[in-house]
Amino acid sequence: MPKNAKSILENRLRFRGPDGTSGLVVRSEWSTYHSRLAIIELHSGANQPFVNDDGSQLIYNGEIVNFEHLGFRYFGKKYTSDVALLNDLIVGDKLKISELDGFFAFIFIDGNGILRHACRDRFGVKPLFYYETPRGHYSFSSEPSALIELYDLSVNQDAISEYRAFRYPLFSKSFYSGILEVKPGTCLVAGRYFDLETSLANSSQSVDQSELALALQRGVASRCVSDAPVGLLLSKGIDSNLIKHQHKFDRFYTVGFPGDEDLQFLQGCGIKNLTTKITCPDEFREAFYHLLKLKNEPMSVPNEVLLYLVGREAAADGVKVLLSGEGADEFFAGYDRIFSWAAQASKFDIDTFTSLYCYSAVDRTSALYSRLENAFNEFESDNVFQKVRWFFIKYHLPVLFRRLDFSLMAAGIEGREPIANSHLFDVAIKLTAADLMRDSLGKLPLRLLAEQAMGKEFAFAKKVGFPVDLTQIFRNPKNLSSYDLWFEKNLEIL
Repeated sequence: MPKNAKSILENRLRFRGPDGTSGLVVRSEWSTYHSRLAIIELHSGANQPFVNDDGSQLIYNGEIVNFEHLGFRYFGKKYTSDVALLNDLIVGDKLKISELDGFFAFIFIDGNGILRHACRDRFGVKPLFYYETPRGHYSFSSEPSALIELYDLSVNQDAISEYRAFRYPLFSKSFYSGILEVKPGTCLVAGRYFDLETSLANSSQSVDQSELALALQRGVASRCVSDAPVGLLLSKGIDSNLIKHQHKFDRFYTVGFPGDEDLQFLQGCGIKNLTTKITCPDEFREAFYHLLKLKNEPMSVPNEVLLYLVGREAAADGVKVLLSGEGADEFFAGYDRIFSWAAQASKFDIDTFTSLYCYSAVDRTSALYSRLENAFNEFESDNVFQKVRWFFIKYHLPVLFRRLDFSLMAAGIEGREPIANSHLFDVAIKLTAADLMRDSLGKLPLRLLAEQAMGKEFAFAKKVGFPVDLTQIFRNPKNLSSYDLWFEKNLEIL
């Protein structure tokens, strides 16, 4: 590692943990660094790296929300720290990763300096990137920017092609060559512990609405486990409003520009303790450049900037956790245009899919087209709907989590997924296209739950997107569209 490694890590990772930093710690030929956002067990005893008497160490990001249950089950005692529980499970050789309810990425190195675990949660809520040096040494990080600077990596041109088509390096995972990610549901050492393909292949069972309602209640309750204040991100959509009806939240947050329909709707609902962050072009532009420099890679969508701005409002109130509705569209077929096609198609056609999914045309002779073909070949199924659903859960959903994680962590907030977790997945996966779609409108089971709480008109309304008009924010001498202007401004960082 370079001599200025500590400075690089502080500059690139400190923002993820405003409550404390370990500095650069060297032990067993490993250099470790951890910055902490304290949410469960707030005192410094849960700081990391978590070091054992034999010199083994745990470095961990995220939360295991069923840590108390696992503590009683395996050790017969109450734990106040999920970090301590995870460490004891590993040291005691009792860890079964599939039993962990939460969102996490963790590394465990034994007392001899051997990497024993490099694990990531099922759906990729928390990031875990890594780089392997030519000498076979591994470096892991929650942010690619640290690895980019530590190893002076070059831009990956394939990632730029993916960015133009998908708004994210969907297959490359980073814009720089050599950076890889530990895949969701995987331990880099032991392999996969969660098999999405098998889950989808064994689906199609009857589900009662009461079963779904109970799963939603459990999913939301599990994501409210915290020793720090928790809030909810609200919009006009059914997902966040369904979450709102499952728990007595103390604070709600929404964000947008003057005149946005979501803001007008929520302001008219008389919601107690609702904070409405109304931004303006100058503030948006300033935040954009701050985040771009911090990330050192292009951002995916303008909503990342809005998430950061509303996250700052929550952090100023002392809130450290914000719940969001990511995963509802992926689990319950909420992308109406794409899923209605998939529900009716008798045979999968990649050209039709790309025309519906991609933001720009993909040349059939290109390497990107081949990567798409190879991706869909990973899941062998004649069921077009399930094939598309698989793609959205495996490839698209982690992109949404990456946006949520980076934007909110930059504001000192942890984003959580009360819908996109195992509680809802285990129920949603049983549902077929007929269960999920009605008249080309997806998320039918969730809409039926929303109807009970908020009425039919609200539950079955089509949500209209209100994209940020970037031509009113950035100078635009080339008279680019808002979409092209976003790409141009982001690619400047490379």
